[in-house]
Amino acid sequence: MIGVLISSLPMIVCGILSVLIALSLYDCRNMAKTRLLLFMATATVLYLAHFLYFNRIMAVIPLTDTLYCFCNPAVFPLYYLYIEELTDYRPNRRRQIFCLLPSMLCFVATGLLYMLMDPQETATFIQHYLYGDEFATLTGLAFWQAIVHLVVRIVLALQIPFVLFFGFRSITAYNDIIETNFSNLEGKRIVRMKTLLVLFAVTSPVAFFFNMIGRQQFIDGTQLLCIPALLFSMLLLLIGHVGLNQHFSVKDIEAEVFMAPEPISGEGGYNDLLEKIRKLMSEDKLYLSPNLKVSDLAMRLNSNRNYVYNAINVEMGVSFSDYINGL
Repeated sequence: MIGVLISSLPMIVCGILSVLIALSLYDCRNMAKTRLLLFMATATVLYLAHFLYFNRIMAVIPLTDTLYCFCNPAVFPLYYLYIEELTDYRPNRRRQIFCLLPSMLCFVATGLLYMLMDPQETATFIQHYLYGDEFATLTGLAFWQAIVHLVVRIVLALQIPFVLFFGFRSITAYNDIIETNFSNLEGKRIVRMKTLLVLFAVTSPVAFFFNMIGRQQFIDGTQLLCIPALLFSMLLLLIGHVGLNQHFSVKDIEAEVFMAPEPISGEGGYNDLLEKIRKLMSEDKLYLSPNLKVSDLAMRLNSNRNYVYNAINVEMGVSFSDYINGL
């Protein structure tokens, strides 16, 4: 009974979070929340496959193992795609599809081999490889199925550093944009998600270790299974909590923010513009506005947003939020 509860814990956590995210998704055009739902639903299927495997529900192993070979290498890229939807104004859809291509190929190869294998080969593969981790005794299609499963492990291991690197880079670039265009950063920056990426970095070696030694090492050890079950359940719970409370994204920023800054023209150049900015701040105390943006300041000055952006962020050498908060 305890073993059943432990093996089902991550699945239950992911399932509940999937429902909560789906209920909060009022607008199907909210691609960030949709990506989060897809990530959590994929994790639910992954841990469902784990649950059936650890409880030896043999009749469905070919189906669930095929789904496992897609979900296992897909969860990390899906989480990165969620971060990209939050931080990238124009995400590259082709690149997003490419991120999931290895998972799709593993899924197709596994499913095709299961369909081509006869019942005896399937039983031999499940008994000797999935539950016994015996590779040398396999022959024919069962051998190639084992090769595909080994590729799944390698793909997962190779994805981890890329997701961490590009995830950090995307979040940092987004936060820089927020700081250079808004005075009030409350609820706009992505801070907790960076913490989650750090947790990903901490748990990644654990995931890599469990992935390399194989699931069969945990079948008869309830206490040993507790470690990954509790670890990943807590991590997924934090991801869901942060995702449900992340209401601001790059889509909430005006498109003009992402226009390339233009050089200012005119005799006075930036000196005149800086003087006007300082005068406006001194006389009208515009810095007291709780949600002041660069575009608001540009409108008051009858100027171009990019000119004001350059005047503060480049000429003064401070971010817009630091300048306003300093005043």
